Amino acid sequence: MWVIEIEFTGLRPGEKLYEELSHAGENIAPTSHPKIMRFIAPLPELETVLALLDELSAHLHTADAAFLKRQLQRAVPEYRPHLA
Repeated sequence: MWVIEIEFTGLRPGEKLYEELSHAGENIAPTSHPKIMRFIAPLPELETVLALLDELSAHLHTADAAFLKRQLQRAVPEYRPHLA
């Protein structure tokens, strides 16, 4: 049996006490836990997802980073990549 020791060190510069993973306009709903919410979002069509994955896969090892980031942005419009 493994034993993993946990050491509490406190906050370091730049660390947050909590993280909110949400996007403006997303719908949320409560759960049975008062401090946990869940996102409600429409599911994309399976064909659309598969086509995006095929396109990304076809260029994964040959395209430059900017192209791949633009492909990811097609799948996730809220994603704002740094295209330097």
